[in-house]
Amino acid sequence: MEMKALLVDSNQRLLGELTVMLHAFQCFRVVGTARTSTEAVEYVQFNDVDVVFASHQPADPRTTSVGEHLSAVFGQSHPHIQVVVYSDSEEWAFNAFRCQCAGYLLTPFDPLALQSLVNRLSYVFDLQQAKREVANRSIMIKTRNGYQLTRLSDILFIERNNRKNSIVTTDGQEIALLGYTMNQLEEMLEGCGFYRCYQSFIVNLSQVAAVRADNEAKNYTIRFKGYEGEILLSREKYAELVTLLKGRYAKINI
Repeated sequence: MEMKALLVDSNQRLLGELTVMLHAFQCFRVVGTARTSTEAVEYVQFNDVDVVFASHQPADPRTTSVGEHLSAVFGQSHPHIQVVVYSDSEEWAFNAFRCQCAGYLLTPFDPLALQSLVNRLSYVFDLQQAKREVANRSIMIKTRNGYQLTRLSDILFIERNNRKNSIVTTDGQEIALLGYTMNQLEEMLEGCGFYRCYQSFIVNLSQVAAVRADNEAKNYTIRFKGYEGEILLSREKYAELVTLLKGRYAKINI
Protein backbone atom coordinates (compact mmCIF):
# COMPACT_ATOMS: atom_id res chain seq x y z
CA MET A 1 0.00 0.00 0.00
CA GLU A 2 1.30 3.45 -0.93
CA MET A 3 1.91 6.17 1.62
CA LYS A 4 0.01 9.36 0.84
CA ALA A 5 2.51 12.23 0.96
CA LEU A 6 1.97 15.97 1.34
CA LEU A 7 4.87 18.26 0.34
CA VAL A 8 5.22 21.65 2.02
CA ASP A 9 7.62 24.16 0.45
CA SER A 10 7.50 27.56 -1.24
CA ASN A 11 10.44 26.58 -3.46
CA GLN A 12 8.98 25.02 -6.60
CA ARG A 13 12.34 23.64 -7.73
CA LEU A 14 12.80 21.65 -4.51
CA LEU A 15 9.20 20.49 -4.67
CA GLY A 16 9.83 19.15 -8.16
CA GLU A 17 13.06 17.38 -7.18
CA LEU A 18 11.49 15.76 -4.13
CA THR A 19 8.42 14.66 -6.09
CA VAL A 20 10.57 12.91 -8.70
CA MET A 21 12.67 11.15 -6.05
CA LEU A 22 9.64 9.96 -4.06
CA HIS A 23 7.99 8.56 -7.18
CA ALA A 24 11.14 6.53 -7.83
CA PHE A 25 10.63 4.57 -4.61
CA GLN A 26 7.16 3.43 -5.74
CA CYS A 27 5.81 3.47 -2.18
CA PHE A 28 4.58 7.07 -2.15
CA ARG A 29 1.72 8.87 -3.81
CA VAL A 30 2.07 12.64 -3.66
CA VAL A 31 -1.51 13.71 -2.96
CA GLY A 32 -0.91 17.44 -2.53
CA THR A 33 1.44 20.36 -2.05
CA ALA A 34 1.31 23.43 0.18
CA ARG A 35 3.39 26.58 0.48
CA THR A 36 2.91 27.24 4.20
CA SER A 37 2.11 25.38 7.40
CA THR A 38 -1.34 27.00 7.43
CA GLU A 39 -2.12 25.57 4.00
CA ALA A 40 -0.79 22.17 5.11
CA VAL A 41 -3.00 22.05 8.22
CA GLU A 42 -6.04 23.03 6.15
CA TYR A 43 -5.25 20.32 3.59
CA VAL A 44 -4.95 17.59 6.24
CA GLN A 45 -8.31 18.56 7.73
CA PHE A 46 -10.07 17.44 4.55
CA ASN A 47 -7.70 14.83 3.06
CA ASP A 48 -5.97 11.63 4.12
CA VAL A 49 -2.21 12.02 4.59
CA ASP A 50 0.36 9.55 5.93
CA VAL A 51 3.65 11.46 5.54
CA VAL A 52 4.49 15.16 5.34
CA PHE A 53 7.77 16.39 3.85
CA ALA A 54 8.31 20.02 4.90
CA SER A 55 11.04 22.56 4.27
CA HIS A 56 12.46 24.10 7.44
CA GLN A 57 11.50 27.65 6.35
CA PRO A 58 12.02 29.66 9.58
CA ALA A 59 9.91 32.65 8.56
CA ASP A 60 10.22 34.43 11.92
CA PRO A 61 12.92 33.88 14.60
CA ARG A 62 10.22 34.11 17.27
CA THR A 63 8.27 31.15 15.89
CA THR A 64 9.01 27.51 15.18
CA SER A 65 9.80 26.40 11.65
CA VAL A 66 7.21 24.95 9.31
CA GLY A 67 8.30 21.36 9.93
CA GLU A 68 8.56 21.69 13.69
CA HIS A 69 5.21 23.45 13.86
CA LEU A 70 3.51 20.77 11.77
CA SER A 71 5.01 17.99 13.88
CA ALA A 72 3.63 19.62 17.03
CA VAL A 73 0.18 20.22 15.50
CA PHE A 74 -0.22 16.79 13.92
CA GLY A 75 1.15 15.12 17.04
CA GLN A 76 -2.04 16.27 18.74
CA SER A 77 -4.62 16.09 15.95
CA HIS A 78 -3.24 13.38 13.62
CA PRO A 79 -0.59 11.37 15.54
CA HIS A 80 -0.30 8.78 12.76
CA ILE A 81 1.21 11.35 10.35
CA GLN A 82 5.00 11.19 10.08
CA VAL A 83 6.66 14.56 9.50
CA VAL A 84 10.03 14.81 7.74
CA VAL A 85 11.92 18.11 7.72
CA TYR A 86 14.59 19.07 5.18
CA SER A 87 17.02 21.99 5.03
CA ASP A 88 20.36 23.04 3.56
CA SER A 89 21.95 23.14 7.03
CA GLU A 90 22.53 20.61 9.82
CA GLU A 91 21.93 23.22 12.53
CA TRP A 92 18.16 22.63 12.61
CA ALA A 93 18.38 18.84 12.97
CA PHE A 94 18.35 18.83 16.78
CA ASN A 95 15.22 20.97 16.94
CA ALA A 96 13.50 18.74 14.40
CA PHE A 97 14.06 15.58 16.40
CA ARG A 98 13.25 17.36 19.66
CA CYS A 99 9.85 18.14 18.13
CA GLN A 100 9.37 14.42 17.33
CA CYS A 101 9.88 14.72 13.59
CA ALA A 102 10.28 11.35 11.88
CA GLY A 103 13.41 12.38 9.99
CA TYR A 104 15.70 15.17 8.81
CA LEU A 105 17.18 15.49 5.33
CA LEU A 106 19.86 17.76 3.93
CA THR A 107 19.55 19.45 0.56
CA PRO A 108 20.59 18.76 -2.09
CA PHE A 109 18.87 15.44 -1.43
CA ASP A 110 21.12 12.42 -0.98
CA PRO A 111 19.48 9.31 -2.53
CA LEU A 112 21.14 6.98 0.00
CA ALA A 113 20.03 9.06 2.97
CA LEU A 114 16.54 9.24 1.53
CA GLN A 115 16.48 5.47 0.99
CA SER A 116 17.39 4.86 4.64
CA LEU A 117 14.67 7.25 5.77
CA VAL A 118 12.09 5.69 3.45
CA ASN A 119 12.81 2.28 4.97
CA ARG A 120 12.00 3.63 8.46
CA LEU A 121 8.90 5.46 7.26
CA SER A 122 7.65 2.31 5.54
CA TYR A 123 8.29 0.21 8.63
CA VAL A 124 6.25 2.53 10.86
CA PHE A 125 3.52 2.81 8.23
CA ASP A 126 3.25 -0.99 7.98
CA LEU A 127 2.94 -1.25 11.77
CA GLN A 128 0.18 1.35 11.72
CA GLN A 129 -1.68 -0.56 9.02
CA ALA A 130 -1.36 -3.83 10.93
CA LYS A 131 -2.72 -2.16 14.06
CA ARG A 132 -5.71 -0.82 12.14
CA GLU A 133 -6.42 -4.23 10.66
CA VAL A 134 -6.38 -5.86 14.09
CA ALA A 135 -8.62 -3.13 15.50
CA ASN A 136 -11.14 -3.66 12.69
CA ARG A 137 -10.93 -7.45 12.63
CA SER A 138 -14.12 -9.36 13.36
CA ILE A 139 -14.96 -12.91 14.33
CA MET A 140 -17.96 -14.87 13.04
CA ILE A 141 -19.54 -16.80 15.89
CA LYS A 142 -22.40 -19.26 16.05
CA THR A 143 -25.25 -18.31 18.37
CA ARG A 144 -28.70 -19.71 19.07
CA ASN A 145 -30.09 -17.31 16.46
CA GLY A 146 -27.59 -18.16 13.72
CA TYR A 147 -24.25 -16.51 13.05
CA GLN A 148 -23.11 -13.10 14.24
CA LEU A 149 -20.13 -10.92 13.35
CA THR A 150 -18.47 -9.28 16.34
CA ARG A 151 -15.49 -6.95 16.24
CA LEU A 152 -12.62 -8.23 18.36
CA SER A 153 -12.01 -4.75 19.75
CA ASP A 154 -15.57 -4.76 21.14
CA ILE A 155 -15.01 -7.89 23.25
CA LEU A 156 -14.15 -7.49 26.94
CA PHE A 157 -13.96 -11.17 27.83
CA ILE A 158 -15.42 -14.61 27.18
CA GLU A 159 -16.94 -16.46 30.12
CA ARG A 160 -17.98 -20.06 30.73
CA ASN A 161 -20.77 -20.38 33.29
CA ASN A 162 -23.10 -23.32 33.90
CA ARG A 163 -21.62 -25.16 30.93
CA LYS A 164 -22.49 -22.26 28.64
CA ASN A 165 -20.08 -19.85 26.95
CA SER A 166 -20.85 -16.19 26.36
CA ILE A 167 -19.11 -13.07 25.08
CA VAL A 168 -19.33 -9.88 27.13
CA THR A 169 -18.87 -6.76 25.01
CA THR A 170 -17.91 -3.17 25.73
CA ASP A 171 -21.52 -2.00 25.47
CA GLY A 172 -22.69 -4.50 28.10
CA GLN A 173 -24.14 -7.16 25.80
CA GLU A 174 -23.86 -10.84 26.64
CA ILE A 175 -23.83 -12.97 23.50
CA ALA A 176 -24.60 -16.64 24.15
CA LEU A 177 -22.43 -18.94 22.04
CA LEU A 178 -23.43 -22.31 20.66
CA GLY A 179 -21.24 -25.35 20.10
CA TYR A 180 -17.84 -24.07 21.25
CA THR A 181 -15.51 -25.22 23.99
CA MET A 182 -13.23 -22.75 25.75
CA ASN A 183 -10.24 -24.50 24.21
CA GLN A 184 -11.69 -24.00 20.73
CA LEU A 185 -12.35 -20.32 21.42
CA GLU A 186 -8.83 -19.89 22.75
CA GLU A 187 -7.42 -21.40 19.54
CA MET A 188 -9.65 -19.20 17.36
CA LEU A 189 -8.40 -16.06 19.11
CA GLU A 190 -4.72 -17.02 19.18
CA GLY A 191 -2.54 -14.15 17.97
CA CYS A 192 -5.36 -11.61 18.33
CA GLY A 193 -4.44 -10.18 21.75
CA PHE A 194 -6.53 -12.49 23.94
CA TYR A 195 -5.37 -14.44 26.99
CA ARG A 196 -6.78 -17.42 28.93
CA CYS A 197 -6.49 -16.00 32.44
CA TYR A 198 -8.64 -18.62 34.16
CA GLN A 199 -10.22 -21.93 33.28
CA SER A 200 -13.53 -20.15 32.64
CA PHE A 201 -12.30 -16.78 31.29
CA ILE A 202 -10.55 -15.49 28.16
CA VAL A 203 -9.78 -11.76 28.28
CA ASN A 204 -9.07 -9.10 25.67
CA LEU A 205 -5.70 -7.68 26.78
CA SER A 206 -6.38 -4.30 25.19
CA GLN A 207 -9.45 -3.84 27.40
CA VAL A 208 -7.78 -4.65 30.74
CA ALA A 209 -7.75 -1.64 33.07
CA ALA A 210 -6.41 -3.15 36.31
CA VAL A 211 -4.98 -6.34 37.76
CA ARG A 212 -5.61 -6.76 41.49
CA ALA A 213 -3.72 -9.06 43.86
CA ASP A 214 -4.76 -9.80 47.45
CA ASN A 215 -1.80 -11.82 48.66
CA GLU A 216 -3.30 -12.56 52.07
CA ALA A 217 -6.51 -13.96 50.65
CA LYS A 218 -4.63 -15.34 47.64
CA ASN A 219 -7.25 -13.70 45.46
CA TYR A 220 -6.44 -12.28 42.00
CA THR A 221 -8.88 -10.35 39.81
CA ILE A 222 -9.04 -8.33 36.57
CA ARG A 223 -11.02 -5.17 35.93
CA PHE A 224 -11.95 -3.70 32.54
CA LYS A 225 -12.50 -0.27 31.05
CA GLY A 226 -16.09 0.87 31.58
CA TYR A 227 -17.12 -2.40 33.26
CA GLU A 228 -18.26 -2.34 36.87
CA GLY A 229 -17.56 -5.95 37.77
CA GLU A 230 -14.36 -7.97 37.83
CA ILE A 231 -13.36 -11.49 36.88
CA LEU A 232 -11.10 -14.08 38.44
CA LEU A 233 -7.44 -14.46 37.54
CA SER A 234 -5.66 -17.72 38.20
CA ARG A 235 -2.88 -17.41 40.74
CA GLU A 236 -0.63 -19.43 38.43
CA LYS A 237 -1.35 -17.03 35.56
CA TYR A 238 -0.82 -13.78 37.51
CA ALA A 239 2.92 -13.36 36.85
CA GLU A 240 2.55 -14.30 33.18
CA LEU A 241 -0.29 -11.83 32.64
CA VAL A 242 1.63 -9.02 34.33
CA THR A 243 4.61 -9.73 32.08
CA LEU A 244 2.38 -9.54 29.00
CA LEU A 245 0.82 -6.25 30.04
CA LYS A 246 3.88 -4.38 31.27
CA GLY A 247 5.41 -2.20 28.58
CA ARG A 248 2.48 -2.76 26.21
CA TYR A 249 -0.29 -0.78 27.84
CA ALA A 250 0.88 2.29 29.76
CA LYS A 251 -2.51 2.90 31.42
CA ILE A 252 -2.65 -0.47 33.14
CA ASN A 253 -2.77 -0.28 36.94
CA ILE A 254 -0.78 -3.20 38.36
